[in-house]
Amino acid sequence: MLNCSRILVVFDPYHKEQPAFDRACFLAKKLDASLLLVSCIYDETYDMTNFLTSEQRVDMKTALINTQNKAMHAYIEKCDGVKVEAKAVWHKSLYRGIVDVASHEHCDLIVKSTKQHTKLAQKLFTPNDWNLLRYSPVNVLMVKEHDWPENGKIIASVSIDANDKTHNLLSERVTQISIELADLVAAQVHVANTFAGAPVHVAVEVPSFNAQAYNQDIEAKHKKDVAAMCERYSINSNNQHVAEGLPEDVIPALCDELDAELLVLGSVGRRGLSAALLGNTAEHIIDKVNCDTLVVKPQV
Repeated sequence: MLNCSRILVVFDPYHKEQPAFDRACFLAKKLDASLLLVSCIYDETYDMTNFLTSEQRVDMKTALINTQNKAMHAYIEKCDGVKVEAKAVWHKSLYRGIVDVASHEHCDLIVKSTKQHTKLAQKLFTPNDWNLLRYSPVNVLMVKEHDWPENGKIIASVSIDANDKTHNLLSERVTQISIELADLVAAQVHVANTFAGAPVHVAVEVPSFNAQAYNQDIEAKHKKDVAAMCERYSINSNNQHVAEGLPEDVIPALCDELDAELLVLGSVGRRGLSAALLGNTAEHIIDKVNCDTLVVKPQV
């Protein structure tokens, strides 16, 4: 994270306030990074009409892009001391347009504002935010309207499993980045981990099965594993949180309880049919938390 030198900021042409740009300016000053402010625009009527020649379509698109560039340049002046470029692109898919620019411009981080999606919207379509998390080649910071005061709290959500090397390495990355950011903004790091309790049907079907003892053993193992990892990073035992339940329930509740400024979590970016049917844990968590969320991608 501290090696981040170029940050892509997604510009929202439909809102006057730009929380993502404000947060990116704050980080750019801390990281000595440059910003690339990007607006992805598209109007299907420009492609569908039969009353315009191909040259006229190009001219109208160019005019629209130029207008958008002027709107973005008005925000550039608000970020003193940081090198900021603006770029408007014509693309019918917002997340694909952003991913393409991030790859071509060699950006290290994408910053975008987000809001909670309704349950109906989740069932009818996959929001651009979710697809951006799945397909982005770099880490993504999803910004909500929550300040980052000094001595705030950063929560690192980790998954530790002796049989899952990928998630273990990702959890190590999440913890390292959380500590780096905490040092940068004078914050405290809290580590959060969840575990699944004994299945209810097992306790019912097997009377001899002691669900309470099972849960205690699982909890003890998770606490031991989390403590071992935190010891390597000198994280205080009071800042270690292990709880039974689903991550999408436990983590947002902990964020509210601690009034966290930032949640850092990893995502392997499930795609295709499995994503459509199951979704991603990171996506469900982001929809529920009221703080910013940094989604860390596996290193390639």
